[in-house]
Amino acid sequence: MSARIAALCVMAGVSCWGTSYAQGGSPWLLAPGQYYSSLEAGFFSANSFHGAGGQKAAIAFGGYQEERSLLSYNEFGWKKNTSFILGIPVESVTRISAGGEVNRTDTGVSDLQLGLRFRMADGPTAAALEVSWYPPAGYNRKYLLSADTLAYANASECAGLTGADSANCVRQMAPPRLGSGEQEVAAQINWGMPLRAWNGFVQVSQGYRYRGQLAGQAIFNADLGLWLGHSLLVAGRYRGAIDVGRGPTPADDVEEHLAGPVVVYRLDSGMDVFFSSLHTALARNALHTDRFYVGVAFKKTGLDRLQGYLGGTKGP
Repeated sequence: MSARIAALCVMAGVSCWGTSYAQGGSPWLLAPGQYYSSLEAGFFSANSFHGAGGQKAAIAFGGYQEERSLLSYNEFGWKKNTSFILGIPVESVTRISAGGEVNRTDTGVSDLQLGLRFRMADGPTAAALEVSWYPPAGYNRKYLLSADTLAYANASECAGLTGADSANCVRQMAPPRLGSGEQEVAAQINWGMPLRAWNGFVQVSQGYRYRGQLAGQAIFNADLGLWLGHSLLVAGRYRGAIDVGRGPTPADDVEEHLAGPVVVYRLDSGMDVFFSSLHTALARNALHTDRFYVGVAFKKTGLDRLQGYLGGTKGP
């Protein structure tokens, strides 16, 4: 096995297929004794990939990668100026190549979220500092491709490729993984304000995500929501991540920009049902995905309807 093939074998053990986008950070905090708990099912099926230069092409060796997910996301008012976050994601990831070289599904708990949100500014216009830890759960973090498989990839579809494109090509022969396999920590500032003239709200956040051996990422989130009547909220959502620094290889420097709609129907002050989707606009070293989500949320909140997704039915 050549030195190049050996390096790709090691790199495949720490590669990450994409970025997980969970609930965007709220600048408004729940009071002690209040809570927000949602159960969200998600799905995507991807057959294309953005290379190191951002170009979109079919996944190496053809076929598709498919993901089905179930996320339990919870926020609890803990102290006067602090809330606690717990996210438990269960994922089932399938990779099937056109020629049958890869045909495998892995299912399990992926990367947990344990976080704290600290109040920085209170009132209708609010700001908060959010810090979250994403420890890998019990999935296999060290998938290694055999020497024969790597040699086959190097002699066939990956022949002639160099750098990140070569690594990405070889990794697309690997069995699916449920997460990056790294201990990740994110810190971000969340800011938001009501838009009384339009019966809505805006919230944005910016921060940094440490990803262990992989390149860190500057993270950006933005949501604009408008109420259409008493019960229907329609929003637009953006999620972005730009690599900062360098990982072990150029293929570990991942950039993604996704956007999509959110539709929430508020049944009463304690229950929402919602639909959302996120679609890749630009990316490097990442799958091109169209992600769809549907879920239900239960809450006990003192926030009003113009204070983000955690709000209830009362007016400002």
